[in-house]
Amino acid sequence: MTQKRPARARAALAATLALLLAGCGGGGGGTSAPIAPIAPIAQATRVDLLATAARGIESIAFDGDTAYAALSNSAGEGTAVLKTALPLRADARWSELALGGCALPKSDGSMPLRAPGLRTLGSSLWLFQPWYDDAASAGQHALCLLDASRSTFVARDQALAACAGGYCSTLWMSDLQQAGNRLYTNAGAGTNLFVSGDGAASWRVLLGQFDAMICTHSAFGIVGDRVLVGGECPLDMAFIRAYRLSADGLALASSEPLPLTLPNLENRNVQFIQAVAGSQRVFAGVEGGLLRSEDGGRSFKFVIEEPVEGNKHYPYIGAFLALSTTPDTLVVGGFDKATGKPYLAWSADGGAKWTDISALLPGYVRAADAPSAGVVTAIVEDPQGRIVVAVNEREHADGRMLLLTLAKP
Repeated sequence: MTQKRPARARAALAATLALLLAGCGGGGGGTSAPIAPIAPIAQATRVDLLATAARGIESIAFDGDTAYAALSNSAGEGTAVLKTALPLRADARWSELALGGCALPKSDGSMPLRAPGLRTLGSSLWLFQPWYDDAASAGQHALCLLDASRSTFVARDQALAACAGGYCSTLWMSDLQQAGNRLYTNAGAGTNLFVSGDGAASWRVLLGQFDAMICTHSAFGIVGDRVLVGGECPLDMAFIRAYRLSADGLALASSEPLPLTLPNLENRNVQFIQAVAGSQRVFAGVEGGLLRSEDGGRSFKFVIEEPVEGNKHYPYIGAFLALSTTPDTLVVGGFDKATGKPYLAWSADGGAKWTDISALLPGYVRAADAPSAGVVTAIVEDPQGRIVVAVNEREHADGRMLLLTLAKP
């Protein structure tokens, strides 16, 4: 049963409806002023602090509902991996994960500081770190895996022991990647590239040799059925080469490099090579610049280029991110050798144009006599689709974890 409104209420409702209709241009035949569109509120690019550490924050990884951050060692503390539940928040509580035999001790000053790298590949979280050929390195490990209980790391570098004349050393890596069920690594440095089809239980040599090399570690990237490798070996002779992989990915189809069109790299050592998923776009960071390929890594052109000499800026770009939902949105980072400051830039158009946002970073404003440069060590996308940046205000010290929000183009 419905209840009738009093006459006075019906009259008020009718008047209200008449006003609403008039405002919308309805009824009465009169004209009303057009409604002015509401200007969108511009969103500024910004960074917000998520976490700090006295030691350097060297890498960030996500596994399931947990975030992990790796800290370098120092004169007072050994390495550490911290974890917290997702989503990341400024008030998150971080706890230390047991590293077991995969921990590195505090530095005694005789060797450079060291830091673990973390990488989630498939359903596994890997840890890799430098191994030094000295007495203090006995019992230390270069490659480890988070165990099934998710409570500690266990060594997986047994197959990386290179032995000769009764002496063994462990080949360590600066990168570990996965394609299908295969692992690829640059263990041993130089031009080395190894592959494993059994979860690091054994390794095959694709390039180089199963031994340590004098040159720095090469960068590499798997692009379809090819592998791209880049570095600087011999010293001051930068290169990028491409090779065809066999059908199973466990060997090279040929030891002869494929044709590749490159600008003059001079002595610009290659920092990283990475393809953008679902596209033919590949990027390579080099000293003082950034290269882009639009044809699957068959040809490259500079999209960021600073002169080798007489330059005001000279970024070493080692961190790269293409957003998963908008892969034309890119973020790169590293450090500017010319200024000693951390470096961060982004592009909204697939890498054709770049905006330098380094001034937003902690560590950008620094004293001229500061002992070391600030550096962006990691740029990752969290499971919520947000951009998380790790920057150290000093090399391997004063780590900052930041949430980066980009302006709407």
